[in-house]
Order: sequence, then structure tokens, then C-alpha cells
Amino acid sequence: MTTIEPGWYPDPADPATQRYWDGAAWVGKPVPADAEPPAEPEPVEPEPLNSFKDPAAPDPAVETLPMDRSYGDGPPPQVVQRVPGAVQPPDTVPIRSLGVTVGWITRRDVHRILGGRVLAHPGQRLVARIVDVVCMLALNAVVNGYFIYQMWQTFWPYFLEVASAADPADVTVPSRLSDQIWVVLLIALGLWFAYEVPATLNTGQTPGKRLLGIKVVSLAPVGLGWGRLLLRWSYAALPLICFPFGAVLWILDGIWCIRDQPFRQCLHDKSPGTAVVEVGAEKADPEKEPSR
Repeated sequence: MTTIEPGWYPDPADPATQRYWDGAAWVGKPVPADAEPPAEPEPVEPEPLNSFKDPAAPDPAVETLPMDRSYGDGPPPQVVQRVPGAVQPPDTVPIRSLGVTVGWITRRDVHRILGGRVLAHPGQRLVARIVDVVCMLALNAVVNGYFIYQMWQTFWPYFLEVASAADPADVTVPSRLSDQIWVVLLIALGLWFAYEVPATLNTGQTPGKRLLGIKVVSLAPVGLGWGRLLLRWSYAALPLICFPFGAVLWILDGIWCIRDQPFRQCLHDKSPGTAVVEVGAEKADPEKEPSR
């Protein structure tokens, strides 16, 4: 190109425009290819310099949590959101949602959010849940036993008839069996709610968690409240409606805390923002302990 005389020529980068070649480089603003170019190209305005940044301006990639005494002294915890091209900052742990890293938080902030508490081991949570299931079965045997017996009296003859029939599709399902199943199911759900939600609201502990020395706490600087606990309970309780297929959701929910970071949350902990911690592993400052 150094042998080409200065003048207007089609822009190699955009054939729809033409630019001025000064004998060594393309200069000035381009003009449409079918337009009459000026005698001299219009100079390109320099891009504004953005080297100065107001230190008081918030960083859009950082989410600042509300100020609260639960976090103690110093600035509130910050969540660094994962954006294209971002790398994990030093001394941070990833925040994962459905197995995908969505951001990072410093280890110090994790400790401050927990208020000095130690996260419960997944094994502790499993044993506590087994204890609670056994208690629930015993409670259902007492309160729901009559309705379960009535349902069985209807189901068992129907089952035997289906097993002996040449074509099971020809056997008519007893009309009252569906109603009896729903009665048993709704009573079981009501008992589960009464067993778990009020106890968690008052102390953060069901009998199983109390036996294992663990409790439910809020990761936000606000109390749990009925709404958040109802949401937490529904994730674990509603699969009962589609049992036995709902058992798959129970298994997935239960093992989620094994790999979850940074708070070892099960799926039913995610939306309400809760975690399960050990009660007496470390003496926490009452002013920094997360609200229940």
C-alpha cells in the first residue's frame, strides 16, 4: 500500500464505505461508498479517557448485603458475581447454584455470615432426618392409624383381585380408595407441618436435630418467619404427594449438601436462605449470631 497514491479508496474492512489513504495509513472518518468524498477527510474524534474511577461509585459486579449488627464491625459482606472473563479472586470460595458457580465470597465473610458457628456435617443432617422420620411414622400410627387401616381394608382385596385377574385392566378400582388415599395423605402432611415448622421457628431444631446437636439458622440478617419456613418445608414435604416418584427428589435434596458451597445447603435451604450449624461447637458472640 505504500506505493498507492494518497486519496479516497474502498475501505477493505467495510466495502460499503470509503476511506482516505494518506500514503501510509487509513485516516479520518469513513464516508458511504456512493457519496462524494470531501477534499480532506474529517478527523476521527479521540475516545474519552476512562482512567479515572470514582472510588465511591459502586462496582456493578459486587453485590453488597444490607448493614446489620449480625455481621459485626466492618463493611458488610460482598458477593462477587461471576461475569464473562472473570477469574476467582484470591482467598474466596465459590457460590454454586444447581452445580454452577455464580460468584465468589471471601472466607472471612462466610465466617461473619455464620456468626462464628460451624456448619453441620452432612452425616449429622442425615441421622437427624432419620430420627425425625421415625418420630413421624410413630405419630402417624397414633393419629392417622385408623384412616390408614380403612384404606388398607379397601386396597388389599382390590390388590388380590388384580393379582389373580387374567387382565388387570378389567378390575374396577374401588371408588372410595382414591378418597381414602387423599385423606391419609393430607393428614400425614398436616402432621409433618405441625411437627417440623413450629419447632424450627421457635428453636431452629426438630427433635432429630436437637438429639444431634444441630440447628437451622438464617443466612440473612432477618428472622426466618412463617413464610420462609413454609417454603423450606414445602420443598421436602410436597414430593410426598407424588410418592414413590417423589422419593427421587428426596434423595437428590438430601445429597445436595455434600458438594454445595459455601454453606453446605440442601435444595430446600436454597430459596429460604437457611443453613444448618452445630449448636455447641463454638461459642458465638450473641450480637453476631445469625437470626433464626
